Amino acid sequence: MKNWKIILIHILWSLAGAALIFLFVMAWKAKTGKRISHVQVDLVGETTAALFMDENEISGILKEQGVKEGVPVETINLTTVEHNLEKIQWIKNAELFINNQQLLQVDIEQRIPIARIFTVSGASFYMDGEGRKLPLKQLTVLRLPVFTGFPSDNDRLSKPDSLLLNDVLFFSKTIQADSFFTAQIAQVQIEGNGEFQFIPTLGDHTVLIGSVENLEDKLNRLYTFYKKVWVHSGINAYQVIDCRFDQQIVALKKGMQAIQYAPGTIPFANLKPLVDSTTKVASPTTSTIVSSPTTNTKVLSTKDTLNGKPLEVKRVSSKLAPPPPAKLVAPGSKKMPVKKLAISKKIPAKQNNKQNNKSLNNKKKTAKAVMPQKTTSNNNNNN
Repeated sequence: MKNWKIILIHILWSLAGAALIFLFVMAWKAKTGKRISHVQVDLVGETTAALFMDENEISGILKEQGVKEGVPVETINLTTVEHNLEKIQWIKNAELFINNQQLLQVDIEQRIPIARIFTVSGASFYMDGEGRKLPLKQLTVLRLPVFTGFPSDNDRLSKPDSLLLNDVLFFSKTIQADSFFTAQIAQVQIEGNGEFQFIPTLGDHTVLIGSVENLEDKLNRLYTFYKKVWVHSGINAYQVIDCRFDQQIVALKKGMQAIQYAPGTIPFANLKPLVDSTTKVASPTTSTIVSSPTTNTKVLSTKDTLNGKPLEVKRVSSKLAPPPPAKLVAPGSKKMPVKKLAISKKIPAKQNNKQNNKSLNNKKKTAKAVMPQKTTSNNNNNN
């Protein structure tokens, strides 16, 4: 008796499963026999405004693939349509599904450019947040950082160019994260060695950044310099602002020497005068001339001699201040002081407005004539 109950239960469950399968098949046939009532295209993602593709353009692409109103649902392969849409450079992701009202919903996420790059040949392209190159095409005006001097136009980049493009991507994201520098940076120039410098929107100067290493710290120091020095000095007072060095800003002011600013210190200008002179320095075996870049005067030659022995002359150019004058000594002789060159010789004053003639002073004295004295005669004595 118990065996018949078990068999009956299995038969009932089998009939129920078969009924469910039959109903599912009938429902699927009823659905696939229906046609697409409407195609709805929506732009999703960070920016839903029309940038490089709009709903009308996407609907046209779907029609080219046979997806349109009135088409039977069973003839549409949603997975294939999604892959075809994602092959378009400006489409990042595509999602398609059909609801119970036979409405085909198409959700499109676009690629958003973050920079425009100009190559050395003059061509240009956009780059999105994933570092993917995008062709020039737009429906709305975008304000993006502009990079110039990129070395390659090829779609497939070499390893150095790929690394450089990654640096450009990092630079662009850092700029976009800061509202001040998004407005201040007008153009970023890529140098041949891979370093960066940019031209600001406000101010007549060039900012040297160097590599992208510690880029955020460099921009923070630059902002501090702008706030504490640049605004007070005048927006057109500087020619070059160098941020390549750690913990400092080196600025070249127009018409002046370098000015430095470091956190916690007061800006100062190095106004030491330049040295422009020529000094003779001699050793026991050589005679050396040290001159500044602005003078190149020959003082001694190989024909000059001292105590009958030739001097060896060697010319040395130095930008440093010349050392103090030394003594000139010929080879193999004792130290002999050399008279210093004097600009003017002091003339002793005349005494009593009379000429000091040594020849007259040293003249030998001559004998003086002696007059004979009168003598008394004998005649007078006798008288």
